[in-house]
Amino acid sequence: MRQPKIVNPGKVRNRLHHVIGAVILTANKIRHAVGGYRTPRPFAPSQIARAVRYDFSVVDGWLDCLRQYVGERFSLAGKRVLELGPGADLGAGVILLAMGSDKYSAVDAHNLADAATDEFYDLLFLELAAREDLDIDIDALRDELLLTQDGAGERLCYQCNRDFDLSVIEDDSIDLIVSQAAFEHFDDVPRTIEQMSKLASPGAVLVCEIDLATHTRWIRDRDPLNIYRFSDAYYNLMKFRGSPNRIRPVEYKQMLTAAGWGDIEQFPLTVLDADYLARVQPSLAGRFRDQTAEMECLSVAVCARKNT
Repeated sequence: MRQPKIVNPGKVRNRLHHVIGAVILTANKIRHAVGGYRTPRPFAPSQIARAVRYDFSVVDGWLDCLRQYVGERFSLAGKRVLELGPGADLGAGVILLAMGSDKYSAVDAHNLADAATDEFYDLLFLELAAREDLDIDIDALRDELLLTQDGAGERLCYQCNRDFDLSVIEDDSIDLIVSQAAFEHFDDVPRTIEQMSKLASPGAVLVCEIDLATHTRWIRDRDPLNIYRFSDAYYNLMKFRGSPNRIRPVEYKQMLTAAGWGDIEQFPLTVLDADYLARVQPSLAGRFRDQTAEMECLSVAVCARKNT
């Protein structure tokens, strides 16, 4: 498992960043009310090569976590996979099938994947064909993608519903649940965990990366804990569908435990410099000043196993 990246944003400007953060929260609420949720990644969909690299890096990150969690012999062969919130495309699903998964299903609240271009998938298939470690029937994968785009996929299945209702998935024998920077956007995390638990087979494994930091790009680098400066009352007033839910690692562990998951491990991926955190934490909203909130964690990978 890679060592966590340590981040030090530099000079602390608590009062200024509180004011700027309030302005950004208001602007984001207005912007999303008018335009909706369109940008799940920090780069434009037109950056096709970057998008392909991103999907490969996501799958590699999951596998890195799984090998740390399950063991070096972990294999995708024969696995039935469910992804929560795939976002801008189904590239990760195609890669997982190419690596031996039996079936890939995905659910999202926002229908973003339909906008992925043929050029994106052409480059993705070229990259897969160049992998000497994989024995892939590229034509069969292309055919499966076409079926999915027509709403008739059998091994590559994608469904979108605004309520993010996982009951639309009819397969209750899921072996592996994955998610990349999506859990922090779910409006009702306990419900999502309860529903995914009903789909998971005994012994199924969960691996998800959760981005716990401020998401708005300008303030993110300067004040990564900006969204935690505000009281629940004010933040909830400024929330919109899909905005960061501010759930902390200990809360995810509690929810998973309550839903019948065990062997829960959390791997910090990005952490704040300790001196920087010491200067910022006293200015955060009350419940985020407690050490149990683990405010040093800006992103984590969470692994768990469904109890038998």
